[in-house]
Amino acid sequence: MTAAQPVWARVKRHVLSNIRTGRWRAGDRIASEHELVRELGVARMTIRRALDELTREGLIVRKAGVGAFVAGEPLAESHPLEIRDIAAEVAARGRAWRAEVVALEAAVLDAEMAERFGMAAGATVFRSEIIHFEDAAPIQLERRWVNPAIAPDYLTQDFSSGTPAAHLLAAAPIEAGEQIVRAEAADARTAGLLRIPADAPVLTVARRTWSRGQVASAARLIHPGHAFQLAGRFGDLP
Repeated sequence: MTAAQPVWARVKRHVLSNIRTGRWRAGDRIASEHELVRELGVARMTIRRALDELTREGLIVRKAGVGAFVAGEPLAESHPLEIRDIAAEVAARGRAWRAEVVALEAAVLDAEMAERFGMAAGATVFRSEIIHFEDAAPIQLERRWVNPAIAPDYLTQDFSSGTPAAHLLAAAPIEAGEQIVRAEAADARTAGLLRIPADAPVLTVARRTWSRGQVASAARLIHPGHAFQLAGRFGDLP
């Protein structure tokens, strides 16, 4: 039986849904904590936990005494050490997100991927391949392998209306993760899916996450080089 989704995660998805559908666009003030408590019928601490997560992910900005606002960025952007929902990032820029599911299936691990999961070669996992769009432009090709023990209902999800990242973050909170970013040339198949010339530069984020003491997911997130940047802040900046 799949574990129930935490209440704060449902609140988070409610806020993200309002951003995705355009109710709250980049720069808009979202509903206050009091309004969300009244609308959703949950505790204020639960609302704060959800808003804390959205703030940490850079999707909303909170201003003391004023409220919380949908963040906005001019380019597709990711912090190299954070895991974010690409649909919410696109919505926060005031753009329309959509996805095309190329593959969603059970798959057998080859030796290389089995090593990444700490499983025997030939073990069965779930695999998805999804193209994410910002308005009409493809901005990410997501190739993902998922541990069935962590997300047993993965293959039943509609990833044209919600992302694998959002589903996995809700189903199995991340305990640890690693990311490697590489600049590469797109192979012919990747280029075709991203609608860029063959051998065009792409940025590939190779990501692996752990939950409940085991590898939850391994992904390759491939972005057209001209439409994506990595950004981050550290230290006590003014």
